[in-house]
Amino acid sequence: MAWRSLPKRSLAFGFIKRWSLRLLPAVILVAGFAAMQLLVATKPQLAPVDPEEKVWDVKAAAVEKRDLQPDLVFYGQVITGREVELRPLGAGRVIDVGPKFKNGNKVEKGDLLIAIDPFDYKIAVAEIKAELAEAEARLSELSTEIEASKAMLAEVETQKSLQEKSAARWARLRRQGAASTSAADNAEMSLLDVKSRAIDRHFDVKRLEASFRRQEAVIERLQVRLARSERDLAETELTAPFAGYITDIQTEVGRQVGQSDRVARLIDADRLEVKFHVGTQRFGEMMLNGGVEGRHVSVLWHLQGEPVSFSGEIARIGAEIDAQSGGIEVFAEISAAGSVGFLRPGAFVEVRVPGPRYREVVRLPETAWHDGSIFQIGEGVLLKTPATLVRRVGQDVLVRGVFDAAKPVLVTPIPSVKGGMKVQIVGEGA
Repeated sequence: MAWRSLPKRSLAFGFIKRWSLRLLPAVILVAGFAAMQLLVATKPQLAPVDPEEKVWDVKAAAVEKRDLQPDLVFYGQVITGREVELRPLGAGRVIDVGPKFKNGNKVEKGDLLIAIDPFDYKIAVAEIKAELAEAEARLSELSTEIEASKAMLAEVETQKSLQEKSAARWARLRRQGAASTSAADNAEMSLLDVKSRAIDRHFDVKRLEASFRRQEAVIERLQVRLARSERDLAETELTAPFAGYITDIQTEVGRQVGQSDRVARLIDADRLEVKFHVGTQRFGEMMLNGGVEGRHVSVLWHLQGEPVSFSGEIARIGAEIDAQSGGIEVFAEISAAGSVGFLRPGAFVEVRVPGPRYREVVRLPETAWHDGSIFQIGEGVLLKTPATLVRRVGQDVLVRGVFDAAKPVLVTPIPSVKGGMKVQIVGEGA
């Protein structure tokens, strides 16, 4: 009997085992859910705490109303106010050059640049001097002849006066019957002969005087030729017409040059200008203080980060407005005083021109401006204050409004800034 009941127990055990495996996940889920509920029910509870308002660390600037005249800043280029192309005044072979005739050298007025062979010019001067001496000798000869002719004319005039008296006496004697007719006729013929010689002498004097004046004209013409030849001889040496810098040299000793050949350029060392472009709006601001010409300017040349300052004044403005940019060119003449000696054309410079004057304005960093208002700080709280923007000056703004001078202005950017925010000043000034 025992061996027959064994299969029944094995079947029951297998049945229980199968259902146990099916129910085990459900049991685990129920146990986990119960444990979670137990943990939630037994967790510690936190008491609610009111959030504290953030206090911003900021910088501020003092409110100081004053009259300001900020500079208008432009950028331009140094140009030469005067330059000339040096050309020889005569043709010939270059036989010498001056010691300073090198690119970049500064020369003074009257310094020798080049010298042309003067041989032909000296010969021309000598020939004209010889012709002039000959003409002067001829003039002296004519002067002597005129004096002699005048003396002879005076003698003939005396003879004519005596002959006129003699003819008159013979005519009277003939009328009285005391002299023959032939004797009276002979006296009359002698008078006519003397008158003829007087007329000849008179015309001789006139002719000699005309020759004298013609010879004076010849001498004057020769003197003009001599002056021109002497000037041509002097101009065989080309000298600097003014003090300046030599550049673009194109000749040397031994070269044959003509009057149309350029030998160099000379840039005036004492007449440097700055050309800068001014837009129509800025030009209008410049006009607010009166005329533009004669206005003082400051020129800054930045060398390795250090500005070198020069002074000057506006000399003239351009003849027409640029159609593309709508602005105009302005030219300022740099003063020759100071250290302008090393400034050269082509340098890029900054130009500062005094702008219009603004009264009762406050200058603040641009970060203090918030589209129609600024924020003053009173007892650690931001106070929104209406303000009017007058103009921008670089990274600053000029504002006008009703401000409390005892309350500084916020200059630190704060996201979504608004009135009532708490701040703490950690520094003053921009």
